[in-house]
Amino acid sequence: MSHQYRKQPLSSADMLTLLKSRNLLIPDEARATRYLDSIGYYRLSGYMYPLQLADRSHRFVQGTSFDDIVRAYKFDKQLRAIVMEYMERVEVVLRAKLTNYYSLEHGFFWYTDENLFDRKYIGQWQELLEKLQQEFKQPKELFLKTFKRNYPDEPFPPSQMALETLSLGELARLFRALLTDQTKRQIATEFQQAPSTLDTWFLWLANVRNVCAHHGRLWNRILSADRPTIPSRKQFKFAVDMPDDANTTMYGAVALINHLLQCFNPGNAFTVKVEALIREYQVDATKMGFPAEWETTAVWHH
Repeated sequence: MSHQYRKQPLSSADMLTLLKSRNLLIPDEARATRYLDSIGYYRLSGYMYPLQLADRSHRFVQGTSFDDIVRAYKFDKQLRAIVMEYMERVEVVLRAKLTNYYSLEHGFFWYTDENLFDRKYIGQWQELLEKLQQEFKQPKELFLKTFKRNYPDEPFPPSQMALETLSLGELARLFRALLTDQTKRQIATEFQQAPSTLDTWFLWLANVRNVCAHHGRLWNRILSADRPTIPSRKQFKFAVDMPDDANTTMYGAVALINHLLQCFNPGNAFTVKVEALIREYQVDATKMGFPAEWETTAVWHH
């Protein structure tokens, strides 16, 4: 059996013909062509699958229109923007807490102290430290150039500068690598979760944020990498039971982001914006893992 890829490229006109043969309604072919030319068939195809029959024929559910695909695409684009906006707040707060609390307890260069890190993750910590050291040899950021000029004997910048150059994923790995000492427990307490649970949350949400940053399909994606712990201990569990798949769905992501936001910005509009977007585009929220009666039963309503 040959495993070569034998599909042939199709023009936009041929793509429309193919879609129509699969029972898709295309009320405005010129408009559909513009979307295919500007977005691409492959990217749009990710929004087609939920609208197709489950028999793998690629045929669309009766009455499905190209407009339904575009609506799902636009919804997803705006959902990514909302998630990015509020994940930025989470990232900034995590960075500030790490810098402030560990610097006060262990000095500005705490992140270079091997004794503060779990042996299980010492390799990841060393990789991160080597990356920071290499970047500091020829810094790109003005604040790093200034520090290096003023303190040429220092091999590393202080943590308030170093952590500014780390991505959320790198911050999450740094947080996980830290030993669960009094300082880490203090941060976890302020986020109202156990340290080991928070380790998994930041790693998973960093993956969610990366999907957004790379313009990936988000709304009905199975978010299986670095699955987070959904707390079960009475002290930390959510007000209502979470679905079994909450650690792989956007419903779970919204719930976790909302929990973190409530710890330092309780007046935020994150879930309000997400719900308004669902209503505006009339998407099936259950495909994001939301409960059927999400407008009243979603965890953030309790």
